Amino acid sequence: MKDKIIKLKESIWEEIRGSLLSCSDIGEFDSDLLHNEDIPRRIYKGRAVIPDSIFNKISDNQIKDSELYATAIESLALAAALRLRINEEFSIIFSKCYSCIYFKRSDNISFQYEQIFFSTKFIEKFGIDFKWNSNNQDLKEFLKLMFNLILAWSKDHEKYTLDLKAFKNQL
Repeated sequence: MKDKIIKLKESIWEEIRGSLLSCSDIGEFDSDLLHNEDIPRRIYKGRAVIPDSIFNKISDNQIKDSELYATAIESLALAAALRLRINEEFSIIFSKCYSCIYFKRSDNISFQYEQIFFSTKFIEKFGIDFKWNSNNQDLKEFLKLMFNLILAWSKDHEKYTLDLKAFKNQL
């Protein structure tokens, strides 16, 4: 069972890695990127929190459009952003936005405006019927723009505030 879980994590990681190649190479999957315990936080000691029980359930049902799979994508995208040295707050924003455009839905829990901000741009560029393909060059370029903007926001909180305020005013 452990090998099955590791292979699943590696598979998801490689998909994220492929889609982010225009940003930077996040490298090979390493189990030390994740905190494997069910605790009520997203990051613990610099690592994304996700228990193996989630991967167990995913490997049992193999449904990629499930909430469990979305949690796995979001957690591994969070680990990728942390590895790329985005601070914790904006790593969470990156992972939420990545998951939002991947699944074409917002989780409506936190960072809703940021998710809507990027999903609006995504839909303008790709439409609503786009099928996720981490090898698609246009997708890689979009993710690079998203990554670079979130990185810029992490370094300039005033820009972050102003960009979101301008976006909210357009709604």
